[in-house]
Amino acid sequence: MKRREFILSTALISLSKTLNSKELEQYDINSWLILEEVLEILFPKTNTMPSSKEFLAIKYLKEVTSHYSFDKEDKKLLFQGSLDFYDAFPKFLVSNKKEKEDFVKRANRSSYGQEWINILIYYGIEAMLSDPIYGGNKDEIAWKSLNHETGKPQPKQKYAKVI
Repeated sequence: MKRREFILSTALISLSKTLNSKELEQYDINSWLILEEVLEILFPKTNTMPSSKEFLAIKYLKEVTSHYSFDKEDKKLLFQGSLDFYDAFPKFLVSNKKEKEDFVKRANRSSYGQEWINILIYYGIEAMLSDPIYGGNKDEIAWKSLNHETGKPQPKQKYAKVI
């Protein structure tokens, strides 16, 4: 087994433990891996900002997409787009960072790919800047990186109750 294949298999096992079985039935595990890796290309670690893995973008996406109020068209685009991306670039998950960046740039050249990447950026920014109660922005890491003072009071529950 090659090193990259081993790393991919380990990642698949690790990710499968973090996702519940209901979601594994609904979405291919490759979708989650692709989303996570593309988000890492779109939101890399810099000198001043955390990476998407550090601010838990995929955890945020997992949380919000499982809520009934999440936009169904956005959900369809996110997951179908990830499968289409994988069909177009089947070596993506076992590629090095430079190759992954090139695949994302190539995908961005088509209007469909650009729409998919734009929605990933949108939800990546949400994950980075939302209240940690929603699953992203772990330990307020992005807020601290931006020297952001949070509003008070902060949410005590994830979603508002219908009155």
